[in-house]
Amino acid sequence: MKNEGLLWAVAGVSAIGLGLLLALGASGAGVLLLAILGTLLMAGVATFLKRPVDAAWLTKWVTLGFVAKIVGAYARHYMVENVYGSGDSIAYYNAGTSLATTWRAGTVPPLSGSGSLGTQVVEAFTGGLFAIFTPDMLGGFVMFSMLSFLGQLGFYAAFRRWAKPHQLKPYALLVLFFPTYAFWPSSIGKDALVILCLGSAAYFISRLLESFELRWILPLGLALTGLGLIRIHIAALVALALVGALLVSKLKIGAGFVAKGRKFLTFFGAAAAVVLAVTLIPDIVGLQLGDLEDLTPFTTEITRRTSEDGTVAAGNPVRAIADVPGAIALVLFRPFIFEASELQHYLAAAETTLILLLFAWKLPAMFRNWREWRNNAYLVFCTLYTLAFAVVFSVVRNLGIIARQRGQVLAFFLAVVIGLGWNEKRKITRARIPVQTAPLEPELTGTAVDR
Repeated sequence: MKNEGLLWAVAGVSAIGLGLLLALGASGAGVLLLAILGTLLMAGVATFLKRPVDAAWLTKWVTLGFVAKIVGAYARHYMVENVYGSGDSIAYYNAGTSLATTWRAGTVPPLSGSGSLGTQVVEAFTGGLFAIFTPDMLGGFVMFSMLSFLGQLGFYAAFRRWAKPHQLKPYALLVLFFPTYAFWPSSIGKDALVILCLGSAAYFISRLLESFELRWILPLGLALTGLGLIRIHIAALVALALVGALLVSKLKIGAGFVAKGRKFLTFFGAAAAVVLAVTLIPDIVGLQLGDLEDLTPFTTEITRRTSEDGTVAAGNPVRAIADVPGAIALVLFRPFIFEASELQHYLAAAETTLILLLFAWKLPAMFRNWREWRNNAYLVFCTLYTLAFAVVFSVVRNLGIIARQRGQVLAFFLAVVIGLGWNEKRKITRARIPVQTAPLEPELTGTAVDR
């Protein structure tokens, strides 16, 4: 406890010192200050989140995970500015610095009307964030990294409520340190906010599925609203998976009218969210759903647009059940190592290869434990969301886009793999049997002694 207090004191003094440097105009001090304050914030959140089952290691792992996140933000910033020289992050930064002045004047800036609704919402949000403190672009990457990392903690906290103690470390290791989360959503833009809203929604759903306490409906609704404002189709998939989990899983809701009533209200709310999201999708993406035949040209157009640049995967969107395994392989395991042709591809392929190997390793245990699946409502939700995500994103054939979007499904897929397939190791001790080199004495025979 004394050592921990000393570390907090040193960190606090460091933050104050960097704040003074920032006030004096020292170059780079703002980014360092944000990084230190972010690390302190995440350590504090981890201290609040930890429970006896993970108290011995969670704070340390969360702190190290956020350090990895900062490294990812630096790498992402380098790629945007030095490799591509342009990108959405730069546009969001410029819009945010402009809108920050409006926010500081006490006025909510109107949506620009340029670009998609999600783009306009992110621009306004960035302006509000920069109204408090406007850093350089790298500092903006660090600020959005904090938001994304809170979403990652939401994934872990959701899984912990339904997992076994020995499954927590492997899941935390992957969700807190995997490149998909350390790199891609560590920039100014939609990805960081989607992970924040998605992680929050996952946690509220895990709490809701436990006992249907209605107090979790409001925060879940807020998380889905934020998610819907940015990516309405992801909010629809979350609500749809929740409806499926309520129908498929074996829920322990207790007896009585009140308990069943809470379940009905939860189901009704989730179903209403699905209907609302599907109703809003046509206005946002320009698709008329009056005739199911309209889906074919729409998906064809998305496939064409996402195939104009970058590495394109052969194949078609899901049209039958037989196409689902290929869709799962697309969104989770590709690019394969033999599809890589440059450094960035090899790095992405190294990660997908690890995911594939983990899945293949745990698949036999997942089959053995499959009877437990319906008893774990959160794993049912994660399974259905993963399947729905794979089907919907099968229309996107660009492997670069898939790599950037993988964080929206990977945490749920890993929850299923580890929750069903990660069995506790049992230590087997062999009984110590003395080696007999000579016949026993008559008076010792006839009695067995267990050691």
